[in-house]
Amino acid sequence: MCGAPVTRRGQLGTVEPTVVLTIGATDSSGGSALQADMRTLAALRMHAACVVTAVLSRNTRGTSDVYAQPTTVVAAQLGSVLEDLPVAAVKTGMFPTAEAVVAVAARARTGALPNLVVDPVLTTRSGSRRGLIAAFERLLPHAVVVTPDREEASALLGWEVVTPADMAGAAAQLAAGGAQYVVVTGGDFVAGGEAIDVLWADGAARMLHSPRITSRNIDGSGPTFATAIAARLAAGDPPPDAVAWAKGFVGRAIGDAAEWRIGSGAGPIDQFGWSALTLR
Repeated sequence: MCGAPVTRRGQLGTVEPTVVLTIGATDSSGGSALQADMRTLAALRMHAACVVTAVLSRNTRGTSDVYAQPTTVVAAQLGSVLEDLPVAAVKTGMFPTAEAVVAVAARARTGALPNLVVDPVLTTRSGSRRGLIAAFERLLPHAVVVTPDREEASALLGWEVVTPADMAGAAAQLAAGGAQYVVVTGGDFVAGGEAIDVLWADGAARMLHSPRITSRNIDGSGPTFATAIAARLAAGDPPPDAVAWAKGFVGRAIGDAAEWRIGSGAGPIDQFGWSALTLR
């Protein structure tokens, strides 16, 4: 499961891990959000820096409360990281307010967020959806890859995305807004026993197929997918290759955790390949 370490040569000749910055909420259950991002980066042997946008009171059954960080705090965290750490890629997740999105978009506009991957999380608890969607329109043009699921694509575009053909149209429309690559994930859409995502790249839609894995434990699969893409971009992969690699990584992580019973709802996935280990 774990990839080879992606490193760079430090000032004193030492080998150092690549730095990837993730921006999003914390999850008290440990399954999703920043916790999933940081587990993914650790599994891929990269150094994770983070900016906390919100604190979620959450377990495997759902989210009961959201505490939004003030936008000034979000901006201060972001500034502190960027002025010091050699960030090679950035991934964004949940923003509680439109103002927080706009603050990050302002830094992206200056070119300060390399290899930006945007997972446009849109929840009913994330402030006004209309305001968030308008704010994301300012962030998406600076992204190398955007990773909405069908529900998020529907909200961003204002029409219902259901079938793979819809997903291809949605990806094309989002790419027309400025994002270099868009992958609309199918979520629970299954055709012929396969899970299908659709990548818009180089002016055409590509269907990405993988075997459907049955598991209640899928918490964190979306954040893990976007973070793995950012990690592979930081390693120098072309975006289509990064997307394909991340899809395989998430599929294995879901399958490896299929028998876990952590909590009574949708549990976490296994980014580290723990299920393949024999513990003594």
